[in-house]
Amino acid sequence: MVKKAKTPTDEKQERQDFNLFEGLAALDRKDYSYFDTLTEEQQKKFVPYMITHWMSAVKSSKELQEYYLRSVEHHTNKYLLHEAIQKHPKLIWQMLCASSPGLGKQFHQWIPHLSIRVTTLKEIPKLKDLIEYFSKIYPKASAEDIQKTSEAYIDEHKKKVYLAKVYPNLKYVDIEVLSQLVTDEDILEYEKDRGNA
Repeated sequence: MVKKAKTPTDEKQERQDFNLFEGLAALDRKDYSYFDTLTEEQQKKFVPYMITHWMSAVKSSKELQEYYLRSVEHHTNKYLLHEAIQKHPKLIWQMLCASSPGLGKQFHQWIPHLSIRVTTLKEIPKLKDLIEYFSKIYPKASAEDIQKTSEAYIDEHKKKVYLAKVYPNLKYVDIEVLSQLVTDEDILEYEKDRGNA
């Protein structure tokens, strides 16, 4: 079999990075086969965490914003750090496609992250930082709702930081589940049993 010589266009295409905005447009139209059209090099440059973050935030009606946020969380985000899933970027692509309502191209926006120390459960976020963060995510929400949401996040995060410290070998996913099962009273009782309260 004679191998076809590569043209300059072929070589340029191979060197091209994964185009985030083309990818988002493909996800918006639920193009499950788009990932297969990428070159091997582009597939390697597909960063699931980054595109999931972009995918979850749209500038649109409140209902569509909520849909994208909840759907991306339900179909993709909660599985993203699972070891078996991480090995299959095409599966992650399909999960992201499943999260799209298929209404055509949307304007996706970047929402800034919380600090790495907060997201890795090393520290509890400051109320001021959370208010700023949630104000960017929910620009139409009232100051009172932003305040309540920030305070609730801090309460929940305190528990996760505590569990991460007590059980340093647990995976983030396990801490998430455990934080839903353990009450503040359980923690107080545990600390009493250890002689710390």
